[in-house]
Amino acid sequence: MADTDNQETETGATPVVAPTKKETATSAASVEPRFAKVQFQESHQFTQIEKDTLNVLLADDQDYTISEARRVLAEWLKKEVK
Repeated sequence: MADTDNQETETGATPVVAPTKKETATSAASVEPRFAKVQFQESHQFTQIEKDTLNVLLADDQDYTISEARRVLAEWLKKEVK
């Protein structure tokens, strides 16, 4: 047997193939919990200034992961002052 992907083994069982890095990253991202804007205000993971900024930047009717909230903060901080 040169190529065992999607083929049965001699015992009749289909071999188990480990997920790729991309599949693992996708499934891990989909498992990350989402939080409402108000929940970030109660979080201990953000400073008071970050909480105040998120209060302005995040939409009231949308849920965000912690990494999404951090990305929103980072993008806002990189903006040029006008």
